[in-house]
Amino acid sequence: MLATIVGADCARHSALMEKIWRFRHEQFVERLGWEAIRRADGREIDQFDTDDAIHLPLIVGDKVVGYTRLLPTLAPHLLSDVYPHLMDGRDWPRGPRVYEWTRCIAEASDTKIGGVPISNALMTAVLEYALIAGIEQLIVQTHPKLVNLLIGTGWTVTPLAAPSVLDGSLIVPICAVPSARALVKHHELYNITGSLVDLERAHGNPFGPERLKRLAHVGELHGVVEYQRLAGE
Repeated sequence: MLATIVGADCARHSALMEKIWRFRHEQFVERLGWEAIRRADGREIDQFDTDDAIHLPLIVGDKVVGYTRLLPTLAPHLLSDVYPHLMDGRDWPRGPRVYEWTRCIAEASDTKIGGVPISNALMTAVLEYALIAGIEQLIVQTHPKLVNLLIGTGWTVTPLAAPSVLDGSLIVPICAVPSARALVKHHELYNITGSLVDLERAHGNPFGPERLKRLAHVGELHGVVEYQRLAGE
C-alpha cells in the first residue's frame, strides 16, 4: 500500500525514511547506473528532499517495493534548478497545487498487491493520492514511452516543450492532470477494485491540518459505499 510522509515529518518516521533512502540508492544507482548520485553510505538523498517534499513509498509487508516523490513548484525543483534548458525558454505551470513528479520507480520483481504488479499499483496509487490530496497538476520530465502510458491510462497530458536529448535519452517535459475518470480507467485496465493509499500511514496533509480522506465516489463506482483498502495488501 502507498504511504505518505511530508518532508517536515521525516525525523518522526526515521526508520521508514532510512528504507526509502536506501531503496532509492539501490534502484537509481545500483540498478539504473546513475553514478552522479552515488553515495558511499548507500543512501540517495538530494537537495530537493526538503520539508516540503512529499515521499510516497509503496510498501508490501515491511518492505519498500516502489517509490515516488512530489516537489512543490513554488520552491526549487528539478525543472527550475537542474533542467530549465528542457523548456527552451518557455514557462511551465506553477502553483500551490502544482507539483513536480520525480524519482518514480518500482523494483524489478514478481511482487504483486492484490494480484496487481507493483509497477501498475504504484502508478495507480500516485494518481489516487493526487486526487485525495487535491493536487491539480503534475509536471514531469520523462521518456515518450511514459507519456504514451499516461495517455493510454486516461490522464490528460500536455507537452510543455519539444523533446530534448538528455544523457543519451529522449526526454519531454509534460503536464499531467489527474482525474477520477483516469483512476477508474486504471482500475479497469489493471483489475483493481479498492484503494491503494493507506490512510493509516498518510502522515501529513500538504495543504492543511485535516486528515486525508478516502475517495468515496470512486468506491461507489465499484458498487460499495466505502472505498475499501485493496485486499491482499
